Amino acid sequence: MAELKDRIDINVEELEMRLGAKKLPEFIKECEQGFIDRIDSIVESICSDFTKRAVFVSGPTSSGKTTFTMRLSDGLKKHGKEASFLSLDDYYIATALKFDKDGRPDFETIDSLDIERAARDVRDIIDGKKVIPPFFNFITRQSEELGEDSAIQLPDNGVLVVEGLHGLSEKFAGSVDSSMCIKVFIMPYGNVYCDTKLMDSQEIRLLRRIVRDNRHRGANALATIDYWPMIERSEETLLDDYLPRADFHLNSYLPYETLIIAPMALNDIKAALKAVEDGTIEPNAFMERSNKKKDFADLSTALSRCNKLISHLEMIPVVDPNHVPSASILNEFIT
Repeated sequence: MAELKDRIDINVEELEMRLGAKKLPEFIKECEQGFIDRIDSIVESICSDFTKRAVFVSGPTSSGKTTFTMRLSDGLKKHGKEASFLSLDDYYIATALKFDKDGRPDFETIDSLDIERAARDVRDIIDGKKVIPPFFNFITRQSEELGEDSAIQLPDNGVLVVEGLHGLSEKFAGSVDSSMCIKVFIMPYGNVYCDTKLMDSQEIRLLRRIVRDNRHRGANALATIDYWPMIERSEETLLDDYLPRADFHLNSYLPYETLIIAPMALNDIKAALKAVEDGTIEPNAFMERSNKKKDFADLSTALSRCNKLISHLEMIPVVDPNHVPSASILNEFIT
């Protein structure tokens, strides 16, 4: 049973001390290597047991699940294992949405997945059968059936890597004998201080999400902050239900990321507030399917949180994102 451990705490003074032409690259390399080492220990555990046929990966939003699964697959291949990848996102089905009291739609619920088909496909793949998984097109919001070239069939030395928010659900991973799989819960686990606490693990994820949403999902920072209470509520059970089922907790927090992500999120938040002042702010993209027919779920609360974040983020030194290595997990959010 996994538990949250090895929390990484750092303060602004320590971050400032790691700046400089020589110190910063060393700091970045140190942080990245620490994350690689944590992944390698999981890879070695999988490869040391030939009975392991699947790896289930779960974790809250903006934890780095996608990049981790790719790195894990690469590590397995280097050890002579054939790795195949399956995303639970492709089992998304159009269902009747549920809403909170402010009209936020719940896109995170397990009920939005065809979990029975996903569990059946995984069992068949582990049994050596050829399976053609579905593909969900999030642009058309339609599930598409793929051809033979997308089929998955594990060889004798194969390992199936399955990733998704609900990857450790008992309805899903619980359908596979625990002796045949490894379960990983990934989440950044750390705090940033400056006399008082500036951000915790949840806010580290919020900043990652703000930056990613603004660049890849057509959602401004105010929209992400306005929608965040739904994410918080929908993920309340993850730590209680999924973490205890995991064999490993992987801490995806890279201390130097604060110097990169925080200034980017700060700029995104300020740009959104400027748009509010100008009357040009775009409606919350996550509220398009709301049952309340309003632009924002709770604008005043979101604005208040924006201002609190600004007061904290302005204390963080600024580092150019170009310093982030090309293989870093941070690129899942900033590029």
